[in-house]
This record gives sequence, C-alpha cells and structure tokens, in this order.
Amino acid sequence: MRLLLLALLLVSPLCFSKTVVIIQSYNIEYKWDADYIAAVQSVLGDDHDIHVLELDTKRLPKAQWPQKVETTQQAIAKINPDVAILGDDNAFSLMAAHLVEKNIPVVFLGVNGGVAQHPVLGHPLVTGILERPFFAESIRHLRKVLSQKEHFLVLMDDSPTMRNAVNEYFGDKRQATLFGSQLDIVLTNDKDTWLQSVFNAHETYDAIVVGTHHTIRDKANNYTTPKELMTEAFTRTRIPIFSFWDIFIGEEQSIGGFTISAHQEGLTAARLASLILNGVKPNRIPQLKSLSGHYVYSESGLKHWNLDLSPLIASQANFVD
Repeated sequence: MRLLLLALLLVSPLCFSKTVVIIQSYNIEYKWDADYIAAVQSVLGDDHDIHVLELDTKRLPKAQWPQKVETTQQAIAKINPDVAILGDDNAFSLMAAHLVEKNIPVVFLGVNGGVAQHPVLGHPLVTGILERPFFAESIRHLRKVLSQKEHFLVLMDDSPTMRNAVNEYFGDKRQATLFGSQLDIVLTNDKDTWLQSVFNAHETYDAIVVGTHHTIRDKANNYTTPKELMTEAFTRTRIPIFSFWDIFIGEEQSIGGFTISAHQEGLTAARLASLILNGVKPNRIPQLKSLSGHYVYSESGLKHWNLDLSPLIASQANFVD
C-alpha cells in the first residue's frame, strides 16, 4: 500500500479544477504557515481555486477562539470546498469535526496529537501527515557536530503541539538519555522562564535545542514573537542553540540541525489532497508520519560559534543567510 501511495503521489495532480480551502492554526506572518501554504499552492494553485483562512490561535487569546471558529465556519459554508487542508493541532481540534459533519474531506499536516487527543483522526474522511520531531535523529546528528555533547537542554513552548510531541516520544518523563547524551526537557509559556532557561543554560548544558516557541507571553499576558525571543536568546546565550524546525534557523537565530521542513510537509499534504480530488477515498490513503528530515544550517551561526560541519554533512545540507 505504501509503494502504491508513493506512486500515486507522483502522478496525483490530474483532476479538473476544484475548490480547496487551507485552514491555518496560526497566521500567514508565521514562517511555518507561509512555507507550507506556498508549497500547497505550488502543487495545486495552477489548477484549483485555493482559499486560505487563518484561525490565528497563537496571537488571539483563547477566549476569542469560539468567535473566530464561528466566522471561519461561515466562510467555509460560502466557499463550499471539495477538500480542506488543516495546518497543525489547533486547526484540527477546532475545525475537523465540523468539516466531516458537512461531508468535506480533510487532509491535515503538522498535527502532533494522536487519536486520544483528536478522535476525528479515525474518521473515514480524514487523512494526512502526523508531525513528529526527529528527536533521536537530531541528537545523533548533533553528537557528530559538537565536541562537547553530554548534556542538552530541549526548550519548547507549552503548547498542545509540543506537549503531544514530547508525550508521545518520552511519555511523562522530562529527562531522557539518547545516544549517551542526557536531555532535560522544559516546556513553558512564560517569557521570563523561557529566557532565563537560555541565559543560565551554560551552567549545566553543552547546547540548547529549541522546539516551537509561539505561545510565549510575558507577565502582562502580552504575546512575544518567536523572532523576538530567538534574537534575545542569540545575543545572550553562552552556548550554541540548534533547532528541530528549519523555520527557526538564520542570522541571529538558531544555528541549524536535522529538521522538519514546512515546505516538504506542505508538498505531501497537497499531493494527498490531489488524490482525493482525483476520486481516491480518504480512508484508502494511509496516514503518514513526517517523511524525511533535512540538514539546514546558518552560515553566520556556524561562524559565530566557530563550528565546522564534516564534508559529508556539508554536502547534504541547505545553507541559509
């Protein structure tokens, strides 16, 4: 079945023009969303009518989510899509049940929760890509990059996305050992806690690896952007910062790592959607996990930390800035 699916993915964009709606958990200014939407449009945009709706759940207070969901449902009723692509856990938890109730097929990407968190994952109208950070592969890779590699701080926001990812891989443990390296896992939505974890990390750790950090707020409940956090972290940290996601890599951001690609997840989601538009039933399309990671590095970050990649890794890496 997997070989058949991969073959179908290569030839899927064949159907006549139809309507696709993309529902973002977040907003177009968020690089993850921008990257996967661009990928979807590169596959489907020439042949289909694509509408993009944002729930903006990273920035909107939770009390405002129900109103946002209501207006999004009204927009969907007017659009009447042939398939909906849902980005990330919040869009899935807020919109998937409504869509399948309206008999609209759903393709998801960026979802970390399983059936326990998202029962609609088991619905016959639903398929997609379960997002799974490459925890083991990332640490194994970083052990080849760093000379000091015994103790890592894994720092994330305390969002449903990160809780689900960590709980699935590590259970309720917040300390773990991978390939001989000890990991301490910190999940927080508090700006001061997140930043102090970075500032004090050199006392205990050899490096920091960040997950998402999009639900961070200060004591006055003001939203803090990921770029603002990473820029402050970069200027004050005494140890290198790596990332599980390519969207956090760049000048005065994280250095790099073995990462999930928003673009790749978007391409795969678009091809799954194309299969459905071509008449394949969603329950005939196996749900996938993130298919492949890739090496992404910031040239300025490597220079700043005086790090060199091996010729083999360098030949396989994508470099930014």
